[in-house]
Amino acid sequence: MRRRHLLALGPFLTGTGAILPARAQKMPRVGFLVAGDPEPSWTQFKTAMAGLGYVDGRNIRFEYRASDADRDRLDALAVSLVSLEVDAIVAVLSPAVAAAKRATSSIPIIFTGGAPETGTVTNMARPEANLTGTYGATSIVAGKSVQLFQDFKPAARALGLLLNAPDPFHVPLQREVETAARAINIEIIPTLIRTPGELAPGVDSLAGRGVDGVMVQPSLSLPATADLALKHRLPGICFRREFVEVGGLMSYGANQGDIFRMVAGYVDKVLKGARPADLPVQQATRFELILNQKTARALGIVFAPLFLARADEVIE
Repeated sequence: MRRRHLLALGPFLTGTGAILPARAQKMPRVGFLVAGDPEPSWTQFKTAMAGLGYVDGRNIRFEYRASDADRDRLDALAVSLVSLEVDAIVAVLSPAVAAAKRATSSIPIIFTGGAPETGTVTNMARPEANLTGTYGATSIVAGKSVQLFQDFKPAARALGLLLNAPDPFHVPLQREVETAARAINIEIIPTLIRTPGELAPGVDSLAGRGVDGVMVQPSLSLPATADLALKHRLPGICFRREFVEVGGLMSYGANQGDIFRMVAGYVDKVLKGARPADLPVQQATRFELILNQKTARALGIVFAPLFLARADEVIE
C-alpha cells in the first residue's frame, strides 16, 4: 500500500494495521441515573465496568446523575442524559427507571430495581421497548425479611413499613410484606412518605404507635432513616446492605456486586450492538444477610449464636 493511502487511512488503523470502522473512533458515552443515595451503586458500577476494560475518560465517558433526596429532579436529570445523546442509560431503582423511560423510547436503558414487579417490564425473556436489566425479586425478599425480624425478636407484634409514595415499587412491596406478616401474626403499619420532609414525622408516628421495628423502602434516604430508627430505639431493616453500613440493624437482599456485574455485562453488550429486546431480564441468584453489631448493642439487642451463624457478614 502506498504511503499516501496509509496516511489517508491513518485514523482508522490499529497498532497492528487492522482497519477499524469509523464508528470505533467515537468514545461511547453511558449515562448513570440513580434515585436516592448514589453510593455504593455508583462505585460498584464503575468497578464492574473496569473489570470489562472500560475506564472513564480513556475508552468510555460516564455521565453521572443522582437525585439524592430530591426525587422531583429525576425527570430533568433523565432528559439531560438524553440531550447528550448517550449510547445507553443505567437506571438504578424504580423511580429512575420510570424517569428514563419517560425521557426516551430509543436509547437503551439497563435497569436494576423493581421494574418487573411494577409492570414497567412485562416480558422477562424478551423485554419490550428499549429496556432490559436485572432485579433481585425484592418484594418477595422483603417478605423473607419479616420472618428474619421475628427470628431475632420473637415477641414482636407490630412492624412499621416506611414506603416511598412516588416510587411505584411501594405497591408490590407493601403487598408482599403484609402477606408474609399475616402468616406469622405480625401487624404491618404502613406509612407513606411523599416528600423528604415527611420522613422524620413518619418515623415519629410509628414510634408513637409502639411498633417493634421499622422496615425501609430503599429509595428513601437510607442514612436519614437509619439515624431516625436509632434515635427512637427501633430496629431498622431493609434489603440493601448500604442501610446496614450507615447504621441500620439488618439487611437481607441480593448481592449488589453481582447485580452490577450483570448490569455492566449488559452495557458492554449494548455498546457492541446488542438490542435490549435480545437481552433477557436477569434475576439475582445470591442473597445475603448483613447485621450491624454496633447498632444491635446500642439497641440492647443480643443476637442468638444460631442467628449470627446465618449471617453472611457482621459489621462490628
